[in-house]
Amino acid sequence: MTEKMGRKTELTEDYGAKPVPLAEGKGWFGIGMVYWGSAMCLPVFFISGLIAGPLPLGTSIAIYVTAGVVLGIVSILTGILGAGTRLSTGLTARFTFGKIGANILQILLFFALWGWFGVQLGFMVSGFGDGGLMLVLGTGIPAWVYTLLGGFLITLTAIVGYKAIEKLSVLAMPLIIVMLVATIIREYSAPIAAPAAAAGAAMPFGAAVSLLIGSFIIGATITPDVTRYAKGKPAAGWGLFFGMVIGFPVILSLGAIMIKGSGGEFDFSKIMLKGGSPIWAIMAVLTIVLASWTTNDINLYSGALSVNALFPKLSKVTITAISGTAGTVLALLGINTAAGFQSFLNVIAILIPSAASVMIVDYFLFRGELNGGYKPEKVESMPPVRVLPMLAWAVGAAFGFVVQYAKITFTTVTALDTIIVSAIFYIAAMLATRNRIRPGI
Repeated sequence: MTEKMGRKTELTEDYGAKPVPLAEGKGWFGIGMVYWGSAMCLPVFFISGLIAGPLPLGTSIAIYVTAGVVLGIVSILTGILGAGTRLSTGLTARFTFGKIGANILQILLFFALWGWFGVQLGFMVSGFGDGGLMLVLGTGIPAWVYTLLGGFLITLTAIVGYKAIEKLSVLAMPLIIVMLVATIIREYSAPIAAPAAAAGAAMPFGAAVSLLIGSFIIGATITPDVTRYAKGKPAAGWGLFFGMVIGFPVILSLGAIMIKGSGGEFDFSKIMLKGGSPIWAIMAVLTIVLASWTTNDINLYSGALSVNALFPKLSKVTITAISGTAGTVLALLGINTAAGFQSFLNVIAILIPSAASVMIVDYFLFRGELNGGYKPEKVESMPPVRVLPMLAWAVGAAFGFVVQYAKITFTTVTALDTIIVSAIFYIAAMLATRNRIRPGI
């Protein structure tokens, strides 16, 4: 009995409220595959098609690469930070902002990721329409059944934690890529050439890059939740280079090629499920499920880590189970069509990147006694509030709202503007108060 309990504890032990031991370190490939999986989701394909529809393919790919490089830089820097502390994003934030400031960030992360779980689950279930599952099963099944089953499976993965998320991504991504390539070949090999993509106003280059960065910047700022498992800072950096700088543009480009071959249909699920044999339909359904699963387990996992950092005495298993249940209920209520929640996410996309910017600057330039040198053993001794980092976060976020509503911008990318303003203000404030700059990693 004791041995069984030990195995259960080992399986679900995910170090939610303490540093990950060095012995648990993972290599760059596994970390990279997790981020390939997180980038492979239904909204990515929709946005890919939205950008590529009226544009030449070469221009679209240039947009995807530009966004991937920007997101990759943010991801790599925050990822190295996580590998250095071996703590989750929420706990690492205590060094930068103090305990109260970190708690504010953790609450924001929790609600954003919890809601995204419901949104992604809703997209997955709605993607099963148009006869795909009817062809596989021979009968229709109510959508709520798929929602409950999908919510359960994704929650189960997040309960186990990083170990399960990494294994799922490593196994799923080759299958998804093969199905994408096979779908592209099928679309371009049709007896009758696919019609041209639907005409419409082409999105300006900067606006398209902004759309991509704004949509996925949150994922780029919470990389410590994954890279705390890295063998070291090089493994974190190279893993995120592989996952974000390479993986993200490749996935977007494959989506654009597929959408153009289908005649401009933006709905990934419709393209995958149309026509074909029952075997094809089974593989298409599996692809849709895995594309959602490999992203949504990260949403739930990171959201649960945020709560666990707030309440370290609570079991992460319990937190994840409750969060997964709540997210599933939101999906049942149709959160993926709720305009109010989308507005909330727009606010989150301003608040979180500016916080990440301050964390990056503080770690790489100003590690010292004020923030305990970002040493894990000192995380509990951090002060309630560090005033300058909180002020820099507030200034960057405030500028983000100016960008969004007054259209005053440096880069045309709201999230990037907030990152730049927060970083510049914080560096200036630290130098003005005679803090010494300390070199990098």
